[in-house]
Amino acid sequence: MEKVVSRGIKIDLHIHSEYSKAKDGKKVEENTLDNIPVLVQGLLANQVEMCAITDHDAFNYGMYYELKKEEQKNNCVKKVLPGIEFSVEFVEGKVIHIVTIFDDRDDEKVRNIQKIMEQGKGMSCYKKTKGAYTKADYFDILSEINIDFIMIAHQKKTPSSQHKPHANDVMSLGKEIFNELVFMDYFDAYEFRNKKNEIYNKIYSLENSMEEKLRFLTGSDCHRWRYYPYTEENEKTEFKYTYIKSLPSFKGLAMAVTDHHRIELENSFFNPNEKYVKEVVVEINGEKNIIPFSKGINVLIGDNSVGKSLFLNAITDNCKKVDRRLHAGYEKYIEKNKLKFETKINEEDIFRFNQQGEIRSIFDEDGLKPDKYLSNFYPNAINAIKYRSIVDTELEKMYNAIRKKFSYDDAIKKLPKFQIPTEDTDDKSITFIDNVKKVETKELQILVDSFEKTIDDMNQLLKNKVLDDKDRKHIQTSSEMFSVMSEKYKKVLDKQKHENEKINVFNTYIRNYKTKYNRKISDEQAVFSDYVEQKQAAIESMTELLDAQKELELFESRISETKIIPESNSVDKYRFISKLQIEKIDNNYIADVIKSVIKRGKVINTKEITEAGLKDIIKKYPTEDELKPLDVLMTKINARLDADFKVRNTIVEENMDVYDEVSAGFDAQMYFTLLSGEMRDKGIYIIDQPEDHISQKAIKDFVLDQFRRMGQQRQVIMVTHNPQFIVNLDVDNVIYLSKVDGKFTIQSGALEYENTQYSVLKIVADNIEGGLQTIQGRMKRYEKNI
Repeated sequence: MEKVVSRGIKIDLHIHSEYSKAKDGKKVEENTLDNIPVLVQGLLANQVEMCAITDHDAFNYGMYYELKKEEQKNNCVKKVLPGIEFSVEFVEGKVIHIVTIFDDRDDEKVRNIQKIMEQGKGMSCYKKTKGAYTKADYFDILSEINIDFIMIAHQKKTPSSQHKPHANDVMSLGKEIFNELVFMDYFDAYEFRNKKNEIYNKIYSLENSMEEKLRFLTGSDCHRWRYYPYTEENEKTEFKYTYIKSLPSFKGLAMAVTDHHRIELENSFFNPNEKYVKEVVVEINGEKNIIPFSKGINVLIGDNSVGKSLFLNAITDNCKKVDRRLHAGYEKYIEKNKLKFETKINEEDIFRFNQQGEIRSIFDEDGLKPDKYLSNFYPNAINAIKYRSIVDTELEKMYNAIRKKFSYDDAIKKLPKFQIPTEDTDDKSITFIDNVKKVETKELQILVDSFEKTIDDMNQLLKNKVLDDKDRKHIQTSSEMFSVMSEKYKKVLDKQKHENEKINVFNTYIRNYKTKYNRKISDEQAVFSDYVEQKQAAIESMTELLDAQKELELFESRISETKIIPESNSVDKYRFISKLQIEKIDNNYIADVIKSVIKRGKVINTKEITEAGLKDIIKKYPTEDELKPLDVLMTKINARLDADFKVRNTIVEENMDVYDEVSAGFDAQMYFTLLSGEMRDKGIYIIDQPEDHISQKAIKDFVLDQFRRMGQQRQVIMVTHNPQFIVNLDVDNVIYLSKVDGKFTIQSGALEYENTQYSVLKIVADNIEGGLQTIQGRMKRYEKNI
């Protein structure tokens, strides 16, 4: 028998022979010992791998034994189990059918079943008037048979069916009793035949939170072998076989019917993944050990320091570098125990390899700065500049208003002072009235620069491959239009710059001429000329001040509310988000920013503020004398804006921000959830002790399901000391590393695997703390000694 399951096996545990004739009459008269080949032909045609003849309240060893010979032949039939379909008066007046399958390992006990049913309690307890056994007598018979058994309650219709139950279905007991039986895990499974019932059974299980308690199997209930799997020649009901993920043994069946994850109507337990290790070859003392690996979940167990982490490191060819001291220890251990690992997994075939404690470090070291894997889930960073520019533009209006006020104040201080002559002079002279003023080009320069930036931005857009042809043409047209306008205003700007150069030449000439002229005139004429010039300059300055006073503005923010929309990427139940520290921009926000940098109770009135006044109201004004109050104000406001518009990554689960969650167990849960949802990379997942930092409850409630999902889509290889990660996870392969008489030893197989040297379940029970209790909790079925 193979050590691990490579694919599901097809089963049919409900077939009738002529020994059901007491209830089925002529329907089964052709199903004789001589006609076993007819049944075999039907089993082979349908590729059935595990089966049982389960007659009504009867067992014939000869019939069972003849069919069991197929196990020795090179065909699909791998296991034939003994069984009986018992009729049991479960409650007064209600008889149900229970397909009961027995362990086949003790052939003497199996042979004795016929004697018990025909001469012992099976005969004496039978109530012919009821055509059934009482519930107490049923269990007395099972006690006398004294073989491990599996109980499958017959149920033709779905539990949610509104139609009247069939007479011998478990639902005939009523929904209340049915729910009690499910709650107590009374039956190992429930049988149905009609394929249409599958979806209704699943819905019923989910809606009633019974998915872990209800396990459904199909059985053909075939009464005429020549029409197998049907009873009638043209039967309309479509039959669907059940597949179980198990080795072909009674023990494997027992494991399968205690975990609904092992039962399917399609043989799809493992993803057809090319990236997996079929086996690992380890040479020990010159002797080759071939360890079969499952496509699903493989666990390494054993005592501390027996070499489990070393095993992972060796088969991955040290692709996850360990520190030199540890690596030296590994090399010494390998040499001492005469080990040689021949199997090496290619690094490109590995999806992830998390060493012990590595998951914790991902979340601890950098405050959840994503590693290469986590970074895949974060969206593009939110465009903070887009939102901040709204605030910067609005605040620039305030800064400009303050600048205007300070310029107005400076202009008043700079009003020319002159002395009015007391006597008029007869000798007049030429009077020079200021220089010719240059043309203002600042706004024009800003316009030209804006055109050039817009054209550059458009050219960047045109390089984007996502842009469709129609939009590309529109942008090209607009770019050409902006280029024409840019050239137009560049010419105007150049013309004005040229004009200013000419004015500068003229003013320079006049200034030099004035200097030479003043040397030639009398002092009296010079004083009078200065007076006239300064008076005219003062008049012009006051006129400009009056105009400047009219332009002074009282700043009040007048922006529309803008909500900041985070960038988001949903993965499973989490949303990875790139957001800012603030959620919206409005007038209240602008006011709050300004208030945050000035003293309490103070305001900035841009029509009245002075440099000294601004300096006085700014909080914690720096001591450096050369700093200007407006520069200080802008620096402090920018510091606040830098904090508010800082891009922040976060993770949200069901509208709750979990980014700052401090629980290491929660971090691991989230990490495993993300890994279990990863479908792109089909590589192998390797992990050393996933149970680190996770509570037993969290493992049971969350993490086991995440690993089940992973095991369905990729090969998983893990080291663990936790029985839940072995028994409750129902792993596909256990590799036990140990020292026997000082020699390194490897034993392996599926949980149900056993041979003359060892039993995998017993290894788990004996060597994993809490393993026995976990196995007992899993296999608690009427004190059966699995």
